[in-house]
Amino acid sequence: MGTTTKGVPIMPALVPQLEYLRAYCPVPLRIDNIRKGHTNALYADRFTACIPCCLDHVRWDVVYNYQNPELPPDVVFGAEDQDFQPLLFVGDDNPAAQAAAHGAWTILRDWTAKDYSRLLRLLLELRSLYFRHQRKRVESIEDPRVRFEIGTISAMEGLEMRLITGGDRADEVQFAIPLDIDLSQVARRVGTSSSKLWSGISLQVSFTLQRGQTFTGEKAPQLRLHAPPAMREVFDVEDVKLPTWADRMCLMEYVPNVQDNLQAQVREAINAVGLRKTFVEALGPVFGRPLELETNLFRRVSVMVTSGLFCFLIHLNLPTQFPKQQPTLTFQSSQHFDARGRPITSRPYTEYPWSPRWEAGHMAQRVFEFVLDECDKFKKYCNDAVQQR
Repeated sequence: MGTTTKGVPIMPALVPQLEYLRAYCPVPLRIDNIRKGHTNALYADRFTACIPCCLDHVRWDVVYNYQNPELPPDVVFGAEDQDFQPLLFVGDDNPAAQAAAHGAWTILRDWTAKDYSRLLRLLLELRSLYFRHQRKRVESIEDPRVRFEIGTISAMEGLEMRLITGGDRADEVQFAIPLDIDLSQVARRVGTSSSKLWSGISLQVSFTLQRGQTFTGEKAPQLRLHAPPAMREVFDVEDVKLPTWADRMCLMEYVPNVQDNLQAQVREAINAVGLRKTFVEALGPVFGRPLELETNLFRRVSVMVTSGLFCFLIHLNLPTQFPKQQPTLTFQSSQHFDARGRPITSRPYTEYPWSPRWEAGHMAQRVFEFVLDECDKFKKYCNDAVQQR
């Protein structure tokens, strides 16, 4: 932690502040590009903070002075946010914004490098003020449709919104809406606390604006689901097909449909864990005791197969959509190695006889029959690979 990825020493006073931030930050804030201010500087004393906003990130440069490490950092916002002046929110009509602005001012005024929490607290206060800034920008748009959507969902807890302008694409209003999905069973399955799942599953909604910031009402908004990486082993939102956005539909009507649809799919994903376990247990009578088995979610299992004097492993990767999607099989020889000493493996097999309606025992038997049909081909492939080294 004392040096950058390029081996440049980090300013000593900054190191514990970054360690504290990474350990205790309650949101997925990333630290990027820790660097020196100029080539002759002794230490890296600045970095880019990737601040989560509307399921995306905005990038702020945090600049210290290694020659005066006791001074608070400067925070440089992006070119698109030059009108963001957080400390002016002291006079805002929103009490939460006033408190955040006063908190940021107090942190800077009483700055001490010996309090490692101050960097994190400063960035969180500024993030809160940035949300308020973006909300005021969105609310200033003179468009009946955007105003209607804001009016119907503004009370949603955890709602984020922002106005994206500039660049090559059209301006757009973006909302991030936390969905009320019970993830307690998912948390237990992935072996983590619900807090580690951050805010759970959220829906990102983007409305494109015409010139003059008018909503293009004839088009449906762009919709994207977002879930924390810890969920993917149980439930992958990339596999979810969202409900169709009907004509004249609004977010207040659409969001409950998404929540009901997702909750049903989460329950189905949890049930799939039990189905995978049953299938893995059915492999035993056919292949014998597994050599390796992931026993939490039953996503991966490896078995040994012998054909005459030829021994090889079968690695089975069971998808979250099992049994609708069949396991991926990969063969690995225990007797053939490439020029680097690595075991020779086959391509992944995903096309073989399969039906999600079969019983687990029949599924295992059909996998075994496929393996027997392919083992001579795999043995020849291994022999040819060794000869061609």
